[in-house]
Amino acid sequence: MKLHKIYISVFCMIIFSLLMSSCDSFLEEEPEDKKSADQHWKTETDAKSGVNALYFGGVPYLHNTDVDGGWTPKATMWGGIMSGLFVDKRKDRTFTSASENSNFNIEAFNSTADKLWNEFYKGSSRSNFVIANIPNMTGVLSESQIKNFLAQGKFFRAYSYFYLAKEFGDVPYIDFPYLSLDDIYKEPMSAAEIYKKVEQDLLDALAGDALPNKAFYDNGCYVTKPMAQTLLAQVYLQWAGAPLNGGSEYYAKAAAMAEEVIKGKVHALIQADGSSDDLNSAFNVIKTTKTSNEIIFAKEFNKTTLDIGNSYYHRAIETDAAQWGIFSAGGLYNAYLPCDMLIDSYDPADIRGHEKQFFFWEYTYTLNDEVITRKLGSTGNWAWFDEEATIKGRDGDYNMPTMRYAEVLLIAAEGLARTGKEAEAKAYLNQVRKRAGLGNETATGDALIQSILTERFHEFPLEFKIWDDIRRTRLYPEANGSKSGKLKWVPLGTAVIQNKPERFTKVGGIPEHALLWPIPLAEMQANPSLEGHQNPGWN
Repeated sequence: MKLHKIYISVFCMIIFSLLMSSCDSFLEEEPEDKKSADQHWKTETDAKSGVNALYFGGVPYLHNTDVDGGWTPKATMWGGIMSGLFVDKRKDRTFTSASENSNFNIEAFNSTADKLWNEFYKGSSRSNFVIANIPNMTGVLSESQIKNFLAQGKFFRAYSYFYLAKEFGDVPYIDFPYLSLDDIYKEPMSAAEIYKKVEQDLLDALAGDALPNKAFYDNGCYVTKPMAQTLLAQVYLQWAGAPLNGGSEYYAKAAAMAEEVIKGKVHALIQADGSSDDLNSAFNVIKTTKTSNEIIFAKEFNKTTLDIGNSYYHRAIETDAAQWGIFSAGGLYNAYLPCDMLIDSYDPADIRGHEKQFFFWEYTYTLNDEVITRKLGSTGNWAWFDEEATIKGRDGDYNMPTMRYAEVLLIAAEGLARTGKEAEAKAYLNQVRKRAGLGNETATGDALIQSILTERFHEFPLEFKIWDDIRRTRLYPEANGSKSGKLKWVPLGTAVIQNKPERFTKVGGIPEHALLWPIPLAEMQANPSLEGHQNPGWN
């Protein structure tokens, strides 16, 4: 299993740091050796280090990126906070305050946009070095290694540019490694063209047998065929909706690619016939597992033995818990508190809404031989809560799922439902519902689409899918009866937006321009080719 650390500066400086220093060793921040440009890509170790670096920058590193240091919301959370469906309780960052007050101006969002931009280009730059250099290592690597490493490079380049296009729209596209400052200023490419290049990279990666048809954990946590297929299904689903509006053609492609994962029979739901309702439930296994084949891709963490820790638990429970006398003091707060509307929308039979599945409302512990049960003042995120780490005051070991088989089923369901194949769509949707303890969905037409969108929100409340769903559908969830298991998805412009500010709602509280991030001001100033290309609405 691969875990590797790398600390390299971003965008323009990336090109030189990648040339002038090797990838960092696993536990050290200082490079284990330094090489000049002409010494790189000479050995198998060079190749493996270059490939390992792909997993610890770019999109996967959103799990490590925060606002401005300290216990602030991670980059994975920013869209959910902007949506108002989740609340950052500390409110000590401009980004949070501006989001709650619907003040979507460039000054408040420039810092966060800059971090996203730089992280995505870091990922694409590393990928370009792999793609450019690996094919030339024929005397060092086997043919199968070259094919596999190249496929991994193309997967991660596609991953980076998919996020750049959906988060920023039109951006410069660079598909070669910079060896000098020549030709550094690129005109933006349209998002539509970038999506085509992302598609081609993933199709290239999937061609032949370069990627194994294995589960993520069975493959040592390296890119697999189902990973690339799942990413391409996500790309097609986003492409089908706004702002590109690819429509039926791309909904059909999303469904077809998701069905390729299903037909591959590598992945499956945990406790598919119905989850238990305890700490051994499917959802607790998802939280703690490092072996399950429901996980298609996860961000790896291991603090105990490898000193690469998961700090989500800091953001999983209210500040008052630090005063209970059991947890290490400091660093606890609800950075991603789910809104009451979401919690209240779960059907009572839905195991996912029960105590210590995705969320929790009480905690029992023993202190000085006394068994104490505490009621939380607000919803805690059990899916992130690491008891040992919280007690010891250190980061934890749990991995964070990025792609799961349940999402593949729901992508297939939505793509099929939107292209008139409702019976097949419900067959996939009902697999997810059955595992959660719910009966079969029988709705048709728009009600079926609404059910699938609701299922995505109920299945992935803490896996950061909601902002993309709002972005591509231009719909927002509203309450549709207490404990009904339903939500109403209404046009964003007229929707009642949650927590604008906290505990208050605001009709139309998210302007459409906020669905794309602003181009960072530093990039606008540094690259003359970006002049006049700021995303509309960011003044």
